[in-house]
Amino acid sequence: MAQLVQIKEVTVGPKDLDALVEIAPNAPLMTSEDIEATARIARLMPELADHVCTGDAGRLFRDSMGHTELAHLLEHITVELLARTNIAGDITCGRTYPVADNERAFDVVFPCPDDVLVTSALSSAVWIMQWAFTGGGEPQPDVDAIVGGIVDLVQSVSEPVQDEEEPTEQGVTQEEPREPVAENDTLLAEEAPIAEESAAATAPAPPASLEPTSASPAEKPAQDASAVANESLGEPDDVAEDSQPGPGVSQAPVPDDSDWDMTNMPRPRPVR
Repeated sequence: MAQLVQIKEVTVGPKDLDALVEIAPNAPLMTSEDIEATARIARLMPELADHVCTGDAGRLFRDSMGHTELAHLLEHITVELLARTNIAGDITCGRTYPVADNERAFDVVFPCPDDVLVTSALSSAVWIMQWAFTGGGEPQPDVDAIVGGIVDLVQSVSEPVQDEEEPTEQGVTQEEPREPVAENDTLLAEEAPIAEESAAATAPAPPASLEPTSASPAEKPAQDASAVANESLGEPDDVAEDSQPGPGVSQAPVPDDSDWDMTNMPRPRPVR
């Protein structure tokens, strides 16, 4: 036989999980059509008989288990597996609804605290029914091992991954951490004297004839007006000579050669 029950679609809502299942065309629709297969499941999971079931004639599932839809049996097997995990909370029931215009399709609905938990239990229930309705060969399903596998799967998905490196954006280079401002200030403070010493070492030495003066302006010898003009304009000596006044213009007395003679002073020359 092909796959007995096919899960066609699963919809996870805010509170419930809705699975659209379909029974294979050549498979029985009712448990009474293969009573041996139904008995195999009853012996494998005797707890099903004590499930409260208000949808059929009796109060317990034992009263209707021998003649009910295979989708209804699938619902009770799933609920039993969920109850055995002890991590399903208050899941104690499910609901099975026929789908209009398709007698082999059913909506099976469960409360859903965890979609991985419920879908794993539903898939395991499908496998158990496949075993029962295809001859019930060996090995017989180990229900406790199935429940343990469901729990391990849920825990492996729910637990956070340890020592996982944080992802970085592709093509983006992370910046190196910047040094504190206080350390930068210290480095600047240490570099400042070095810069000053370097500048002092490279600065040209002043001329030997230049000394700081404290003499008053009265003691300073008079200067030619044209020389003063030349000094203020920074013109070269040859330009100053061309600008000397012609004959008939009185010349200022030439001062004697002393340490304070401005004629001995080096004058700036423009760079051409």
